[in-house]
Amino acid sequence: MSNLSSFLPMAAGGPTLPDHPHGDELSSFAPLHPAVASTPVLALGEPSTWPEGVRAIADLIQASRFPMFLAVGRDLRLFYNDAYSDLLGDKHPAARGAPYAAVRPELWERMRPYFEHVLAGEATQLQHALMEFERNGKRERRYFCVSLSPVRHDGQVAGVYCVLTDTTSDVLSEHRHAFHQKLGETLDGLDDAVHIMKATSAMTGKTLGVGRVGYGEIDAAGRTVSIDRDWTDGAMASLAGLSHALDGFGPAIVDKLRQGRSVRLDDVMADEHAAPYAAGYAAIGARAAVIVPIIEEGRLGAVFYLHEPAARHWTDQEVAMAEDVARHTREVVRRSRVEQHLRDESRILEAVHRTGQLLASTLDLDTLSQAITDAGTELSGARYGAFFYNAGQDGEPMRLHALSGAAREAFERIGPPPPAAVFQQVMRGEAPIRSDDIGADPRYASLVAHGMQPGHLKVRSFLAVPVVSHSGKVLGGLFFGHPDAGVFTGRAERIVAGIAAQAAVAMDNAQLYEVAQNSARERDALLQSERLARVQAERLSHTKDEFLAMLAHELRNPLAPISSSASLLGLQFAGEPRIAQTTTIISRQVKHMSRLIDDLLDVSRVTRGLVKLKLATVDFRDVVSGALDQTRPLVLEKSHHVTVQLPDAPVLVRGDQTRLVQSVANILNNAAKYTQKAGTLALKLEQHDGRMSLSVRDNGSGMPPDLVPSVFDLFTQGARTLARSQGGLGLGLTLVKRLVELHEGEVRAHSDGVGFGSTFTMTLPCIAATPDGLAAAPLEGETARAVLQRKLQVLIVDDNSDAADSLATLLAVQGNATAVEYDAQSALRRARAERPDVMLIDIGLPDVDGYQLAQELRVRPETAHTTLVAVTGYGQARDRERAIESGFAHHLVKPVDMTALVRILESSAAAAALQGDPPAPDAAATIPAPVVAATVAVAAAATALAVQVVAEATATPGEPEQAAPA
Repeated sequence: MSNLSSFLPMAAGGPTLPDHPHGDELSSFAPLHPAVASTPVLALGEPSTWPEGVRAIADLIQASRFPMFLAVGRDLRLFYNDAYSDLLGDKHPAARGAPYAAVRPELWERMRPYFEHVLAGEATQLQHALMEFERNGKRERRYFCVSLSPVRHDGQVAGVYCVLTDTTSDVLSEHRHAFHQKLGETLDGLDDAVHIMKATSAMTGKTLGVGRVGYGEIDAAGRTVSIDRDWTDGAMASLAGLSHALDGFGPAIVDKLRQGRSVRLDDVMADEHAAPYAAGYAAIGARAAVIVPIIEEGRLGAVFYLHEPAARHWTDQEVAMAEDVARHTREVVRRSRVEQHLRDESRILEAVHRTGQLLASTLDLDTLSQAITDAGTELSGARYGAFFYNAGQDGEPMRLHALSGAAREAFERIGPPPPAAVFQQVMRGEAPIRSDDIGADPRYASLVAHGMQPGHLKVRSFLAVPVVSHSGKVLGGLFFGHPDAGVFTGRAERIVAGIAAQAAVAMDNAQLYEVAQNSARERDALLQSERLARVQAERLSHTKDEFLAMLAHELRNPLAPISSSASLLGLQFAGEPRIAQTTTIISRQVKHMSRLIDDLLDVSRVTRGLVKLKLATVDFRDVVSGALDQTRPLVLEKSHHVTVQLPDAPVLVRGDQTRLVQSVANILNNAAKYTQKAGTLALKLEQHDGRMSLSVRDNGSGMPPDLVPSVFDLFTQGARTLARSQGGLGLGLTLVKRLVELHEGEVRAHSDGVGFGSTFTMTLPCIAATPDGLAAAPLEGETARAVLQRKLQVLIVDDNSDAADSLATLLAVQGNATAVEYDAQSALRRARAERPDVMLIDIGLPDVDGYQLAQELRVRPETAHTTLVAVTGYGQARDRERAIESGFAHHLVKPVDMTALVRILESSAAAAALQGDPPAPDAAATIPAPVVAATVAVAAAATALAVQVVAEATATPGEPEQAAPA
């Protein structure tokens, strides 16, 4: 073991790390728990003196490509491999032989309880644990699955063996997906650009653990960036209200942003483009940053930034998430601005339309003048508005005809307007007059002097528009004022001019028509966008359907050999209690996985209305019996007491028996799962007033009142422990509700509260007795004996050798003559030569698919009468239909339901026996040794899986699923 010495110095005097606390005792950081500290721990010297078992583990660590380390002795000195040294960065090689607490001081306090747990002799696991540690002077956030196991020698704990698996990419991908969902939900309720940017900044900062997040607006010249508001974690200062020159951050950085490329700075001081401008970054307190450009109309309009006060390693996923947020925010802000503009336009159009209707509906001068004055005041944003009427007599002053925003007495005290130039210009029908501050405008000095007389309304912003008829006659003038400066814009002036024109002449009708045409074009554009979006949604839905089918196939494929191997072990070692227990665990977990896959696909089909019921007359008593058969394993496992009350007379309904059994079984499974061991389940079936009612009552955990209304919603579940002991995805009751509604029935839930059990009640309409047919009579006499003596020739075709070999061995043990081929052409040649009774064919074969092989077998005279069974991971309705069309007699989904397969084989044996075919040779003697070996290997892997499941199920209660990093 001299090679180990190069990796680990002598444990008693290993090196200490620079820049970290040092010393031989962990108490220099934090002492171990007294109970653990008093536990005898084997002291190790030179690696060459280590016991054989510990040295074997050290060799394993050294050879592995996964990050691993061995912490030995009471002070947990480190021995690690090259993969783990990469995680240490510049701490390697000084970390060799150093105490773990000195190497990872930032993690020690949170990891100490787990080391104590292992040193006490118990292994532990952390799933997707977040690690925040320093490497090469930068802070990193990564996720790992961590396994910690005790290393023993002569009954003593020699140290801790740790294996890490980096799951950062998977976790961040899930976080990114969940973040997008939450971001979309949050932004859907916002319509203001400021609120949108505030919400996205806060969500991004909290999700990624960033010190400061915000948006910076770039001026039109592209020289400065201004921050209106941002989000910080409290440790970094806000940049709100500040502006900075872009050149202060480096021309190369700015050029990259102008090209639309994101900038990632792990350490400003270490970046060749940013380091010369470190002062600019230091001024805003940023040492690490991610900057995402927002391009608007071909130029850099804004940036979305993430800042950290210290160096940090930014992952690709974090940069991608920042880019997604920037892109999403840009689109939402753009949409909100368009929507705000549309709302403003809509408000204006409504006011104009309302005024036009009023003007067209009356000839009363007072009503007309009041309508246009109110409309002009509202649309211009004025505080006061007035309409002065021109009587048309030379020398006669204008009279006040309408007023908005002030009492008439305020104007009457002042009298008629003076003959100032501002009024003369309006009364001559010339261009409108607009002033941001009439008091400071030298053009209207005489008016200012008049306006300062006692009692006059305070006016700074001023707007005046003439009202001219189609013939050119000046009918009067609209005057608007506001006590603040700069209120009236050019747009307001144009709107008021339009109101004046509408009041005066019929030309306004053409203007309104043009506005209506523009609105129609906008509506057409929106409708076209909506149609394109619908087409895109349909395409994505189709893609999702294909993905679900492939996902189900890929998930079911590995379950098939595990299920077959477990069944084979159960048959061959029925007298071995531990193997029997292991096979039971494997079978139960395989069924659990199959049920989850089926529930997912069923929910997808039901929610999209793709389930087609095979309606027939069904006795609901048979439905209850079938559901009880399906749930019996779980009920027996939990030692429940079940009482069933069924009426003596048939309870007939019109429905799909398979789906009805599935619905009742889901309710029973739910009741059994949430009822403690040795609980009580009570089923009662009644019929009255043309409807049947099935109630399922338990004395389990019950439900809180707020859960009962949503218990049938997707993914809804009651409280559960961190160990997820109840299992499932919250889909079963959703399926129940949808399937019962398809049968024109209803299902309800009731609970008196937590701890008082639950009651689920299903009601369906009944029908009169109209049986659809008779069940097939069982085999009797000579036929039954012939079936028992008939040994079938079964050919299994599957490119998954584990699945094929294990299934072949299992069927051979049951007395059949089995053979295996791994591609379609070999299977075709063998089938023509041996003429098997039954062929079990996988659909996804390497040369041609199972559908084409079935068609070829059907046209060959040698195999025309062979029973073809599709055994595949594809389980949707269209897959079954295509299998039947291709010539398959049956369609089974992986992992194969052995009960269904045995029935198919018995039926085939009966048919062969009735035809008088000779029996097949003894199958047990023809099982090839390689097949047995492969089956045993798969069974061993399945057993290991079961042992792991048992270990996890029996872990210390209260252990969290995710914990601090290792």
